[in-house]
Amino acid sequence: MAHSPLSLQVETVAAMLNCEFTDHPVYDGLELQWFDDEAHGTGMLAFLSRRADRRVDYYFDPALRLDRSRYHLGGGTGAWQATAFDVAQLRVAPDGVLARASLTDVDGRQIEVHVDDRDGKPRRRAGLLAPVSAAIAEPESLLLVWMPAFDLVHRTRTAPVLRIDGEQAAIGRLPGAGLHRRLLIKYAAPLLVTTLGRAHEGALQDLPVVNAGADGTAVLTSRAAGHAAHLVLDPAMPDLTAIAPGTREQGRWHVRVDDVRLTGGSWSLRRDDGEVTGDLDVTERWRPGKLPLLMRLVTTVMPVFRRWPTSYRWRGVVTSGTIPMLHSVWERTGTGGVETYVRRTGGG
Repeated sequence: MAHSPLSLQVETVAAMLNCEFTDHPVYDGLELQWFDDEAHGTGMLAFLSRRADRRVDYYFDPALRLDRSRYHLGGGTGAWQATAFDVAQLRVAPDGVLARASLTDVDGRQIEVHVDDRDGKPRRRAGLLAPVSAAIAEPESLLLVWMPAFDLVHRTRTAPVLRIDGEQAAIGRLPGAGLHRRLLIKYAAPLLVTTLGRAHEGALQDLPVVNAGADGTAVLTSRAAGHAAHLVLDPAMPDLTAIAPGTREQGRWHVRVDDVRLTGGSWSLRRDDGEVTGDLDVTERWRPGKLPLLMRLVTTVMPVFRRWPTSYRWRGVVTSGTIPMLHSVWERTGTGGVETYVRRTGGG
């Protein structure tokens, strides 16, 4: 029996809409999420990122069942507040998105959102790995947010309403907007949120057991609402407590979500005296499949979309004893290209 030093969990979000603000003095971004499943319940979560320290304030329907420890974005968590929304609606249709929200933030500002780009014309959507983790300063895991059906809001006769304290907030922009007629307001349904290797301080035996199959590989799987995430280790990691002193084990790994490969890299283990040190390096950029022309251009000229996973690295140490203990952390090795995105869109 081999305990993996890595955990894996996938969760689903029914729908999402977000945008960045270019020059608001308090906030630099907003996101709405809609939940509708047995694990979380039904309702809205809204979060706003603060410009000064990049901390994120969360406002959620009291009916939702959310784990605060799983929300660690930007510069960390600010407010975490159950909120009775005046209006809360987020629906993705074949011809666009309808999003409506109204709430009061912790400082008494009224936040109003009304986005409706439905026009009767079916949309062509594509899969995208969200670069949200590129903005996490001190990661506690490798957070992979896969959006199998992603799109940008279209320009229509109904202009989006994004008001903060009664004032319309300016949003980021994509070059060539006069040609493609898209706004830098993103939406998707569903979101598949995979958490790999949450930082751990405690007994190794508290982590999942994963053993080699007939082909020598090991697969750790997590499922939610008909979707599955898989961590594939090739070869399987050995029992960390049985590695011979002075030896080194190594291999490759990758993560798949619903048969879509998102990223991967290399792993290694080495034993010195009473400790086993583990390294997990993320070396694979995200490689998109077939994309519409605009999305292909955006993900090519803005490297953050493809490069951000390679700015993550995991390190763990297992200490021998009656109960082997694991201390593991994630580190950022770079920005992943997020500064290019901010410069070219005017966001953040």
